[in-house]
Amino acid sequence: MDREQFAQAVYWKLVAHGVTDVEYLADKFSLRRSNGWNTYLGNVFQECCGVSDQEREARIAQLVASMVSTHSVPRHWEAVSALLRPVLRPVTHGMGEAAPNAQMLARPAFPFVDEAVVVDMPFSRAFVSLDMARDWDVEPALVFDTARANLNRLIQQGQLREREIIRFRDTGDSYFGSWLLAPGWLAGYAASGHRPVAFIPDNDTLLVVPDDPALLEEIFQMVEQQYIDAVRPISPQGYTVDEAGRVVPFDQIAAHPARPLALRARCGLAVTEYAIQTRYLTNKFDTDLDLLPFSDVDPAYVAAVSFETSPEGPITTTVWGEGVEYLLPQADYVHFARGHSVEDIELICTVPFDVVVELMGLIPLPGLSPTRFEARHWPDETTLNRLRAASKQAGR
Repeated sequence: MDREQFAQAVYWKLVAHGVTDVEYLADKFSLRRSNGWNTYLGNVFQECCGVSDQEREARIAQLVASMVSTHSVPRHWEAVSALLRPVLRPVTHGMGEAAPNAQMLARPAFPFVDEAVVVDMPFSRAFVSLDMARDWDVEPALVFDTARANLNRLIQQGQLREREIIRFRDTGDSYFGSWLLAPGWLAGYAASGHRPVAFIPDNDTLLVVPDDPALLEEIFQMVEQQYIDAVRPISPQGYTVDEAGRVVPFDQIAAHPARPLALRARCGLAVTEYAIQTRYLTNKFDTDLDLLPFSDVDPAYVAAVSFETSPEGPITTTVWGEGVEYLLPQADYVHFARGHSVEDIELICTVPFDVVVELMGLIPLPGLSPTRFEARHWPDETTLNRLRAASKQAGR
């Protein structure tokens, strides 16, 4: 079943349920109703690829049930507060889909992963927007706090045995991935001298394993592939607890045999998220010549992030070329280069990103996530010499 056949299958099931105000938007691969409700079909279509006819019919039926449901988001705080749940989503979730006045309420949870809030309804979830919080006349902090309090009533604590893999598979109402947000939950799985390590490769999966090096090698490889294949991916990273019991990315635990694997996962997440943002910002500049409402900034080249190997393990890099104005992504290192064509590119130096920020006085652009910096002017000769010195000091 191709995209058009899938859309028609959903459309005619809606008609069979008595829905007469639905319109198929082929260019957006979505269905729109007269009340403004717009349903994007891409994610469910991808979930249906490769499954049995019976499973596909069940998923289509679930989608149609959510579209014809009479349940709507309550308009008053007293009615909606008990329905709020926190969810983890990649920082680029929904980029380019939402209208400016429907900006999703979100805050950083982990690098490249945000905490958002949804309204949990019988057949669907609705992401809470800034406008919805204003309509409820509550501060965003109260929305997050209430959602977490509701989550705390769902979570369960367990025990982790040596080389055991605990797998939580969400069927729609457990919010397993969000359990990492509950204080002390992951720390409670520490046992037998092992740190617990959690993975959230997609919306529906949470894994918890001990930090046994041999086991982690298998798990990181498995999770990376699951993340790549996921329709709704979140992160390939492992997450563990620091000395204070706080949940942190596993690459932040310095002394561990599996740290190179964690660094690879960290780089993979950064490259993926910046690639999504790069495509979106480039298209936005091409069509609108601006990035409003996200950022009021003049057009510039939207630089990408690359994955490289190094003596200290996997790293991320970006390129700053002479004569070009950039929106520079935050990477581990910046390659400074000059040349008029690919054949005559001269690599001048490679400098740690934080040093570049300090020497060039770069300031992060407000409104953009992941973070980017305006890089409008090529360094003068004095600054370039300092950058070369910093490159040598860093062994580059």
